[in-house]
Amino acid sequence: MEKNDMILIGVVLILGLMALLGFRWNESSRATGNHFANVYYRDEMILKIDLETNDYILFETDYKNEVDAGRADEGIFYVPGTISTDMDLLYEKDSYAAEHNIEGIKLKVEDGKISVVYQESPKDLCQLQPPSNSELRPLVCLPNELY
Repeated sequence: MEKNDMILIGVVLILGLMALLGFRWNESSRATGNHFANVYYRDEMILKIDLETNDYILFETDYKNEVDAGRADEGIFYVPGTISTDMDLLYEKDSYAAEHNIEGIKLKVEDGKISVVYQESPKDLCQLQPPSNSELRPLVCLPNELY
C-alpha cells in the first residue's frame, strides 16, 4: 500500500467515527428522560406506550378493537398484524392469548425497552430484532405492516 492509500483509509475511519459519535450525541441530547414507544399499524398510530411505567394511550382508530392491553401492568401488549393469524405457537405458551382468542403480534416492554415477542412472518425477522428504546433503532415488521 502506498502512503496516500493509508492517509485516505485513516481519513475515512476518522470521519466514520465522528459520524457515529455525532449520532450518539444527537440521540442523547434529544433525550427527555421519558421514553415512549409509538406503535404504528398500516401507517396509523394505534398505541403509545410509556417504556418506564407501561402506561399507554390507545388511539381512536379502525384498529382500536384489535389492540389488547389487558396485561399492560406486566408490560405485555397485543397489537394487530397483517399476517399474524396462526397463533397456535403463542397459544401453547400464553394462556391469556388463548383465552382471549388474540390474533396479532405480542409486544413486551422490559427494562425500558420494547421488543417483539411473537409474530408470524416468512422469516420471523421481527422477533430477531433486539429490544429498542431509540427512534434511531426502531422495530420494523414490514410483513405485518407494523413499526
